[in-house]
Amino acid sequence: MVSSFWGVAMSTATVIGKGGDVAVFTRNHREHVEEAVSISASDPNRQIPLRARSKWVSAADALNKKTSRELYIALVGGDGMVEYVADLHRVQLEPQRGQPVTEELLKLTTKSTADEGLWEKYEGEPVLTLHAVSNVRKLEHPFPMTKLVKVSDNKPISENYGYSYSLVYPRDFEGGRVNKRS
Repeated sequence: MVSSFWGVAMSTATVIGKGGDVAVFTRNHREHVEEAVSISASDPNRQIPLRARSKWVSAADALNKKTSRELYIALVGGDGMVEYVADLHRVQLEPQRGQPVTEELLKLTTKSTADEGLWEKYEGEPVLTLHAVSNVRKLEHPFPMTKLVKVSDNKPISENYGYSYSLVYPRDFEGGRVNKRS
């Protein structure tokens, strides 16, 4: 995975290690995202846990260099538009019951995900990433996820992009950087 940073071809790990500005793109379900927007409207600093079936290793590495990263969200089953943005604060890889960070994040669970736990009751893969977001907001002007450029190869996200996540370059729009609070 080679990227260009400061005009030099580099791996994603090198971009992160050199302090490159990166954001994260993911998909999630409307019910969970809209509940997070509602919570954030009254308490923008409250951290809200979300789950993923893939391991967000490079996102976790990126957070080791900065206290938060922008998170761009398109809806699962949606039309490929980035409709929401949030601040990503924590990434817990391979969460397990009994781990202090896992238990702390699960205590923050919202109504729409209260019964999910770590997906123990579902057949198939368990949660491989538990991540905490805050300041979740709906964009006034959504944009196509294909406008996001992946750090890994400097190519736009595919219109067929699935459930995983991707490190992307931050995007300026709506009068400034997404992480500026209005």
